[in-house]
Amino acid sequence: MLKFLSLIFISLLPISALAIEISSPAFKDGETIPKKYGCKYNGGKDISIPINFSNVPKNAQSIVLIMDDPDAKKVVGKTWVHWILSDIPPDTKYLDEVKYGKVGIGVAGKNSDRSKKYFGPCPPKNEHQYNIKAYSLNTKLDKSLKALTQEKFEKLYENEIISSFMISGKFK
Repeated sequence: MLKFLSLIFISLLPISALAIEISSPAFKDGETIPKKYGCKYNGGKDISIPINFSNVPKNAQSIVLIMDDPDAKKVVGKTWVHWILSDIPPDTKYLDEVKYGKVGIGVAGKNSDRSKKYFGPCPPKNEHQYNIKAYSLNTKLDKSLKALTQEKFEKLYENEIISSFMISGKFK
């Protein structure tokens, strides 16, 4: 009975109450990221991970995507930002895999290497976990972001975030 009532409640929610979701056809959440999406220094090709978007709230004005490596703290003392793309149109359904993440939409932000491009997973040793998080926002940012980790982005833009969703992958 409780399950039935939960389904009725969910079906009564407006579509804007749904949370954005992302997935990748390249790997499942929690699995290993294929080598070609890694950096050139460890045999990868710096090709951005393809991303599918779904359930973007109707009141969203833009999407932000941030990929970072929290395990880098053990090596370089901070979470390493690999990719930031802001002002993605809210009707976007898919980001293709593209060299350096130059997908042709949105505004590229500076990664921790200070370049405005996708920098593939590149752990110096041991396996690292890479988090890819999408945010639906109630506004457009109209600017390039500078190496904001997910944690810093969430603090800075807490009033603009409608919903978020994260997937993770491992890379060695």
